[in-house]
Amino acid sequence: YGPGLWGNGTACGKVLRPGTVGVAHKTLPCGTRVLIGYRGRYVMTTVIDRGPYGAGRSWDLTLAASNAIGMTPAGVATVRTAIVRRGRR
Repeated sequence: YGPGLWGNGTACGKVLRPGTVGVAHKTLPCGTRVLIGYRGRYVMTTVIDRGPYGAGRSWDLTLAASNAIGMTPAGVATVRTAIVRRGRR
């Protein structure tokens, strides 16, 4: 979810911008609030899109969400998650 996708729409009706903090998940409803942690840093985000579709991956963070927890240099990492509030289908 980096610069090549900014300006594109998401499955949940959002438009990706450089500061968009969001996450994609295959099955959670749009609007679901999720706490994501990586190496002691956390970001509260919202499901804004569907995906990821790569094997073995459950979440796809926007660049802003990834930057917020210091995960950007890793690219792919294991994160901790907690569903805070489920969205509506």
